[in-house]
Amino acid sequence: MELVSGANWCRKSCVAGTGYLIDSCSKNLSRERIKVAVLGSGPAGVAAAKALLLHGVSVTMLDAGNTMPAEALSVRDAMASAVPDEWDSEAVERLNAQGLKDRGHMPLKTTFGSDYPYDFDADIAEHGASILGSRARGGLSNVWGASILPLSDADIAGWPISMADLAPHYAAVLKWLPHSQVTDELSDTYPLHSSYQRKLGLSRQAHALLGDLRSSAEQLNNSGISFGQARLAMSNCFYCGQCLIGCPYQFVYSTNETLDDLRDYPGFTYLGDTLVQGLTEHGSHVALHVQQAGQLRTIEVERLFMGAGVLGTAKLLMPLLKEKELLIKDSAYSLIPFLRYDKVPRVEFESLYTLPQLFMEVNVPELTSRNAHLQWYSYNDFYQQEIRKTFGKAYRALPTVFPRQIIERMWTIQGFLHSDDSPEILMRFDENFRKIDLSAVENPKTKKLFKAVLRKLSAMSGEVGGRPVPFFSRVGTAGGGFHAGSSFPMALNPGRLQSDVSGRPAGLSRIHVVDSSVLPNIASSTITLSVMANAHRIASDYAKSIS
Repeated sequence: MELVSGANWCRKSCVAGTGYLIDSCSKNLSRERIKVAVLGSGPAGVAAAKALLLHGVSVTMLDAGNTMPAEALSVRDAMASAVPDEWDSEAVERLNAQGLKDRGHMPLKTTFGSDYPYDFDADIAEHGASILGSRARGGLSNVWGASILPLSDADIAGWPISMADLAPHYAAVLKWLPHSQVTDELSDTYPLHSSYQRKLGLSRQAHALLGDLRSSAEQLNNSGISFGQARLAMSNCFYCGQCLIGCPYQFVYSTNETLDDLRDYPGFTYLGDTLVQGLTEHGSHVALHVQQAGQLRTIEVERLFMGAGVLGTAKLLMPLLKEKELLIKDSAYSLIPFLRYDKVPRVEFESLYTLPQLFMEVNVPELTSRNAHLQWYSYNDFYQQEIRKTFGKAYRALPTVFPRQIIERMWTIQGFLHSDDSPEILMRFDENFRKIDLSAVENPKTKKLFKAVLRKLSAMSGEVGGRPVPFFSRVGTAGGGFHAGSSFPMALNPGRLQSDVSGRPAGLSRIHVVDSSVLPNIASSTITLSVMANAHRIASDYAKSIS
């Protein structure tokens, strides 16, 4: 790295959006020059970095790199040092009681009771919409649900790239991303993209439901319903039931795992404790104005790959593009309780994983050409907490058999819609680019479509062996499902606030956005694997172009 004076940076960087004043820029400044940088250590960042390194391109990763607080870390390590049968059941129950936090009227997943992955430095006003960023090492992969269904041919129709462009990069990512998947009823529509097959053990509830679905597969398919076992990014499982508060054994994948591997590459440099406050593009480089270990400096980069997430990417690009408003697409999210007719006794004592057990795709052609994606969760300990909250003081008066009758039949379905059928999010910046306002742009199709999905499940109650409970179903706020993006969508001939197929926003040549911001739309199926594959494609194409 070349180290030069920082005085010129002070004069150039004190612009709206950087957060620095002229009279505060004179001390502790340095300028470094590197060739290729990746911003962010989440799924998009590590996938881009991996692709570059495998093609022989040296990479410097810039990352805030916040890590798990000591208290949460000690809880995780204490649990990991023993097998589940040796855990203190009362301590685990106390931990689970704080495992989910309220976010409006929807739960927010934490990790070992800590919400540190959601820490993000921004002044945001929310009006029916919410987008959470992260400054954590590994980003939001520290708290994701590990579902990895790829896009289908129908999902990618109309994109400026084809499945032939994307498929090799699904395969490349799945070579190092631990995963559980099997050939089943969904494989024709959603290819595995991997020869590796590993099947996690389903819960007893899931075995019973999958058996019913398979015995009625023809009727379900004729009605527009397809199904299969959930595909998950997991390396192993002790079936301890703690997935939703964090896996003590770190079997559920987070990008920290890949980041540790990247640090073994001789061409990889990781710069943690690095906050990018602003950036400018010049003819020969991109100037990143950063705060690093408490000091202000500029890092000059010949090529930048941005994996900062929807919020972080917009916060940095909008001042550069001198734009004040941005539309973000979202996949609407709903929680749907479902009760099976047949109960599974003593389910609360079963050894199981509590990530989704099954996936289901539901078509409602009278309302949309896009499918709804449903993720089915069998028993977890939070069900008992929810039942207590639902009935309030009346819970104590209920016969003990009543909660058990619910618990032994209960499922929770997470439902997602395509962005065509979902609200959008309008992001507005103030004149100094220091405050952000998020507001929902409602879509009249959203609630109608979720209701239609419930009606279809109810109509097929004999085939699915139960019914949804519409009264207790909840639709999340825009952005609440963490499947947002398309803020700088890729296009063949990009215009204002669009990007080319290499993720470069119109007017920029050295900045490639590789996170969900550049997806042309947001499918109803899971988002993370597709973001990683697209980031890998963009980075690989660049590496090949300079080889």
